[in-house]
Amino acid sequence: MKGNRKWQILAQERTCKHTEAIHKLGFINWRMKSNARFAIGDTIYLFMSDSRSVRYEMMVAAQNCKREDQEFWTETPREGLTYKFKFLQKYKGNLLSEAELEKHGLKHNSMQNTICNNKPLLDYIQSIFYNESIK
Repeated sequence: MKGNRKWQILAQERTCKHTEAIHKLGFINWRMKSNARFAIGDTIYLFMSDSRSVRYEMMVAAQNCKREDQEFWTETPREGLTYKFKFLQKYKGNLLSEAELEKHGLKHNSMQNTICNNKPLLDYIQSIFYNESIK
C-alpha cells in the first residue's frame, strides 16, 4: 500500500551525520521500530538537532533494507532492518525553525517523538516546502 502520511522526525546529528549522508548518498536509512510505522510513499520532514529546524523533505522509498549509511555514524548504528528515506528537497530559510514551528503547533516536549497526528503543524511545514519549490 502506498503511503500518503506526513511525519516530522528528529535527526540527531551528534549520533549520525545525516546531512553528509544525504549529500553523498541521496538517502538515509532509518531503523524500523514499532512506534513509527512508515509506509512507502510517506513524506518525512527531518528536524535537525544541530540547526533546531526542519531542513529536509524526504520520502519513504523502501523498507526492510540493510543499512547503507553506516560510514556517517559517529557511534555504532543500531542493528536491524531499516527504511530508506530518499532526499526530495532542502529548505534553507528560517520559516521552519523551532520557534516558528511552535507558533504552528509544535509542542517542545514532543520533539523526541515522531509526529504524524499534528495536522496543522505538518500542513504548515508542507506549505513552506511547496512554496519554496514553485519559486
